[in-house]
Amino acid sequence: MIRLFLARTFQDRSVWPLPVLACMLTSGIAFMVVGGSRYFFTLEHPLAGFYAVLAAVALILLTVPMVSLLSSSARLMARRRDERLSSLRLLGATTSQLRLLAVSEAVLLAAAGVLAGTVLYAVLMPLVGLIPFAGTPMGVSGLWIGPGLWGLTAAALMLLAAGASLAGMRRIEITPLGVRTMAAPARVHWVRIVVAVLGVLAAQLLAQLAGVGGMAAAITMMLAAVAVPLVVVQLVGPWVLKLVTTGQLRRARTAERLIAARSVLESPQQMFRQVGGVAITTYAGVIAGSGLGLVSLADPSQADAGQTQLIADIQRGVWLTLAISFLMAACSVGINQTAQLLDRRRLYASLHMMGMSRGQLQRIRTLAVMRAVGAVVGVALVAAAVTAFPLVGAAVLVAPAAVATSLGVLGLGVLCVFLGAQVTRPALHRVLAPIG
Repeated sequence: MIRLFLARTFQDRSVWPLPVLACMLTSGIAFMVVGGSRYFFTLEHPLAGFYAVLAAVALILLTVPMVSLLSSSARLMARRRDERLSSLRLLGATTSQLRLLAVSEAVLLAAAGVLAGTVLYAVLMPLVGLIPFAGTPMGVSGLWIGPGLWGLTAAALMLLAAGASLAGMRRIEITPLGVRTMAAPARVHWVRIVVAVLGVLAAQLLAQLAGVGGMAAAITMMLAAVAVPLVVVQLVGPWVLKLVTTGQLRRARTAERLIAARSVLESPQQMFRQVGGVAITTYAGVIAGSGLGLVSLADPSQADAGQTQLIADIQRGVWLTLAISFLMAACSVGINQTAQLLDRRRLYASLHMMGMSRGQLQRIRTLAVMRAVGAVVGVALVAAAVTAFPLVGAAVLVAPAAVATSLGVLGLGVLCVFLGAQVTRPALHRVLAPIG
């Protein structure tokens, strides 16, 4: 049964290339991030401990968009796979058989993506290795993670893909007919807000306790104070996106705006997964930019060469982290939008036959994505202002130029996401080609 199921998967070339591509990008970036983190954790430098803390923070910030992109790759073919699996369920297949089929497919595609990502990682190492930190370029040897760490990272990526595949099995196990007819809309509950408020309070408490105890305890508290708000943003994001889009739906005056809002409300969680990395990047970028802006006001003559180098390394690390996060968000949007276009080809073909031009259909898709990005950025900005109000407020008052620079960088990142949505134009033309 597994052989027949997988053979049917690879026969349809519109199904498997996208998940493999997404996993390739995710694994390539993951190997590079792990290599960079290893470089800082093993760095021989008087401030090696501080560099290790910064690397840990960057790793936390990049974990969410990496997991989001990998989960997206595991869900890309979910609708087609769910149709086939739900048919097998109705024909008498057991739950264990369905789980085995789904996991086998996810792991096989993830393995292919990891191998391709390894090639991408090897190709990019010489280029990324030119970036200097602590006074010297990292180099290929600094970014190389070795067979052991490569195996652990690859295994973690494939386990995440298998977990995402199993998470999608719940709908089939409960109601195969609902999955088959696509009649089970995703819901977003207000309980997310309660959990988010508790999370913000916990983050504030951890930040206050960061100076209590030894160095290890302080570092742990600071990392937790950074990680908790990121989880909060992920929780509250879909709920806010649903709330904002519902208002946009009520105020829609054109067919394009109406359809764009309905496409988001079909599954706010799915849309948020595409652009959730932007929330993490915005949150981190505002706080880091504010901190760097305040540091830039210090008198350069009072700083020694080591402090000047450290500040330059922090700035370089912040911009590099933001660039990687926005790149993953743009890839997630492009790949997910292409997958949704293939899933809904009949819908877009019907709208085209009813008189909508290709330009209008593309504007609908772009409008849905960019409205979601706007809501997500708003949530992240509010979260940053609330959880780091003294830092952000002081930067706005005394270092507005630095804050403006940070917002400009975030604007460029949003532009990258916009370009990711435009990548789907060729796929839209192929879907509408038979109609003319």
